Amino acid sequence: MKNLLTSLIKKEGVHGLNTRLSWLPDLAHLDAISGIKLSIKHITSILNDSALSVSEKIHLLLLIEDANRSTLQQQLIAFIKLDNLKPEITHHIVDINYAYYRMVFLSYTKLIDISFNKPRELQPQQPIKLVMLSRAIMTSINMLKWRYFERAGPPANLWSQSNTLYQYAAEHQLNKAMIKPYADLQHTTIDSLLLQLWMLGNLNFSGLLKSQIETVAELLNLSMHDINLHSEWNARDTFFVELTKDHPARRIRKLIPSTYSLFWELDGFEASIQHALHQIHTHQTVAFKGTSLKHTYLLEETLTYLKKEWSRTGYQRQRRRELRHDIIRTASVSVGVSAVCDLLQQLDLSHVPVKNLADGSLTKRPVQTRVVSQGTTNTLMVGKEKWNILNESTLGLGTFVSQETSPAVKPNKLVAILTTRAHAKPAIGVIRNSKQMSGGKLKIGIELLTENPNLASLKKFEIKKETDTHEQTTSSNSLNVEFFAIFIPYHTLLHKPASLIMPKIEFLPRTFYEIHFNHKREIVKFDDPIEQGDDWVCVSFPEELS
Repeated sequence: MKNLLTSLIKKEGVHGLNTRLSWLPDLAHLDAISGIKLSIKHITSILNDSALSVSEKIHLLLLIEDANRSTLQQQLIAFIKLDNLKPEITHHIVDINYAYYRMVFLSYTKLIDISFNKPRELQPQQPIKLVMLSRAIMTSINMLKWRYFERAGPPANLWSQSNTLYQYAAEHQLNKAMIKPYADLQHTTIDSLLLQLWMLGNLNFSGLLKSQIETVAELLNLSMHDINLHSEWNARDTFFVELTKDHPARRIRKLIPSTYSLFWELDGFEASIQHALHQIHTHQTVAFKGTSLKHTYLLEETLTYLKKEWSRTGYQRQRRRELRHDIIRTASVSVGVSAVCDLLQQLDLSHVPVKNLADGSLTKRPVQTRVVSQGTTNTLMVGKEKWNILNESTLGLGTFVSQETSPAVKPNKLVAILTTRAHAKPAIGVIRNSKQMSGGKLKIGIELLTENPNLASLKKFEIKKETDTHEQTTSSNSLNVEFFAIFIPYHTLLHKPASLIMPKIEFLPRTFYEIHFNHKREIVKFDDPIEQGDDWVCVSFPEELS
């Protein structure tokens, strides 16, 4: 980097510029947030200083970035690991980090616009151009990640600005040149970095948690250098970006774009995802493109989500099957398969109608259940969260919920929705999408599975061998605990057969289970699930028990 910087500034001018960086040693004595704030202040001052030349501004910006690199990385790692932060602390950390990356990104784009359009003899040397372009794109990736951490959308004009960066790189024949944006990184290319940004943009409103977003960014970083980016469409391509529009990567559907576009396919990426999932299922060390991945409980979920969203086959675009009617109604919602099963167990649906449950018989679970006084009547509201239903149909609901009170809400979560209608059972549904709205609200789209759920009890059925001792049998039985699953009856409108939703932690494929339902008992072996979500799996319901 020193050799590159000397090409920007004459030797006699370096000393004068160093006085503009006299504050950098102070960063070592400041906490991370204060240091980032101070850096934003000085970057703003430098960018707006008419006494500095473009080359001097580039020189200073590169050095300030280098000085903050380690602190920003530590901030990111710590923030991802920390859960249950107070909302105001979360907002503050996100806002400061986003503000830094936004300021740096705008600085790079402005300096690139000016310096790349000068007469060729006055332009920066090719290595400096490469560093500026690569850092601008990496800054935009970090900027987008911090926005996603709060489930916000991308900043205004991000895609138009990043597309302009590609056009600069292509015009100066830099898009395939190898570059190390920072000293601690591997070599990469402008094409690879932009693919990472565009594909990350494709996950807008995915509802992924912050650790999952970082995992996706890591996977893209490991694999996008293998992708062939080209301007001529061929039948194997699955994604594209229109360089004249303000959009991230989009999937190719029926129509091929006629505007200036770039195309690519992700078959190699999909194969690596599939291989990593196989390693998880066979309890091997998980590696992706030769790099070991930390196997957390969210890794399999993240890989499965990417396989579903980005695979060549099996992708299904979310579309409403019928119109929804606008309503305004408050509902009590339980989120997660465990909470849903607890709710159904409390309601004891096969014995007690809902309207008769406000009699104090549910006081065993005061956190899960509360009786809310409305006027002169008592209305049972079961569940931890209250949501506002805005529209509904027989197949789905549109709801609003506060992001601060519902941090665990994300696609593929199972929910139970209970309104105050007499005799109404909870509706069981799956969150299909979530969208950040103004005022700290989330707009949640829910696909309804049934409005007539019931509980079944299950436990693993072990076939005893003649060689089993009494002690072995006793020990085995003590570990085999009964659990509940949710019966979803036949769906008339969609012609879906009856199914059973059970906790993912209890499911083992090709295992025998003893099921008790509707005063009947059956031994069943489940094969692979029909569908699976965040913490649940859906399997075929045995006809013998229907």
